[in-house]
Amino acid sequence: MTRRPLAALALLAAAALVGTALAAQEEDPAKSARDAEAAAAKAGAALFRDEALGTNERSCSTCHDNPKKPELSLRGVTTRFPRYDEDAGRVITLQEKFVQMQERSLKARKTLPLGDPKWTALELHLRGLK
Repeated sequence: MTRRPLAALALLAAAALVGTALAAQEEDPAKSARDAEAAAAKAGAALFRDEALGTNERSCSTCHDNPKKPELSLRGVTTRFPRYDEDAGRVITLQEKFVQMQERSLKARKTLPLGDPKWTALELHLRGLK
């Protein structure tokens, strides 16, 4: 009869120790989030310049990082989506616009699907443009 309370107490003590150990291993959640976003934004910056998104050695930066054409700058673009797109005939998301541009402007043989983490990384990169 005394074994049950002792076993229960031992389980509680073990759970408390495991919880304490896990908490000690975890970083500050806010720092982890900032680190994850910074890494994704860095990956997005690389994707912005990645010629593999299209054909003929073209990337997003080919048009949108051209000092001679400041009207094509993507600064602030993340605040303008979702929005109505005349070609699509409906409201589209920024990621849908990415796919559209990859198909039409970059002439990609194969597009990245909606929801691909690369598109999310590109959004983070664009959000950080100053």
